Amino acid sequence: MGDSCCASYSLGAVKSFIKEALDDVYVLSISTGADTSAADDTYSGFFGSVNAQVARVCELLANTTELQAGYNAIGFSQGGQFMRAVLERCQHTGPRMHTLVTMGAQHQGIMNVPECWNPSFNVTPAKPFCWAMQRILGWGAYLPWVRSHIIQAQYFKDPYRLDDYLKYNAFLPDINNELHDKSARYKANFHSLERLVLVRFVDDVTVVPRESSWFGFFDGKQLQTMNQTQLYQEDWIGLRHLHESQRVDLLDCPGPHMRFGLKWFKENIIEPYFAASTAHARLQRTYHSSEVLTSAD
Repeated sequence: MGDSCCASYSLGAVKSFIKEALDDVYVLSISTGADTSAADDTYSGFFGSVNAQVARVCELLANTTELQAGYNAIGFSQGGQFMRAVLERCQHTGPRMHTLVTMGAQHQGIMNVPECWNPSFNVTPAKPFCWAMQRILGWGAYLPWVRSHIIQAQYFKDPYRLDDYLKYNAFLPDINNELHDKSARYKANFHSLERLVLVRFVDDVTVVPRESSWFGFFDGKQLQTMNQTQLYQEDWIGLRHLHESQRVDLLDCPGPHMRFGLKWFKENIIEPYFAASTAHARLQRTYHSSEVLTSAD
């Protein structure tokens, strides 16, 4: 949100850093816009259809030669749940995603504007403002034009209007398998993942609640950890299976939302999750291989 795939001051720098850290690696930084221009890609982070964006990404991956032997993915902020949608919807038809890292994603959605981080709104002087904003957003996010055209509305989850959320939100309830007709395909594709790495920012006040980055959820009464949610306990998407098979890592990154240092990124993400798999892939293939895919928020 507010960023583009290839800006030299943001994800372009991250892409270059990954390429420097890993020899002979192919890095694709995805544009969710119609092209990779900064203006169009930034616009697409606010306006459009997430479902249409995910479909375009699936097509892009299927037609990218360097990715056909498989890849690892990093999703930054809202790019995290978007890349998870790619995994669930396209793993069986496109190249295989081996590892998914999400940095400050909103897997259980957002329920309020930034800074209103306390779900019970007991922090003064923000309490009246946060209370009002939550209800305004809950009313507006599910209106026909808003839910179809505003990206953030497509993962807005109002804990006080869950029936409306399930009925009108066309993206998040689907990839979280919250609807009555649950997709066995989504669950099977999620099961195929070798490693899921969920990064939460310790001082995050942008993602509300920040525990959404770890699949936590505020149910209208209390904050639930990942293990306490119905999504986990009933294993709607296969998260519990993956977790119990020790393929889910929960990491805390110091600082506010998306304010990570490249040193931390290298030591905690690149080296433990990508360096070994890249080296192994080079042993298995004699041609230039693809290993890392990034998605901007």
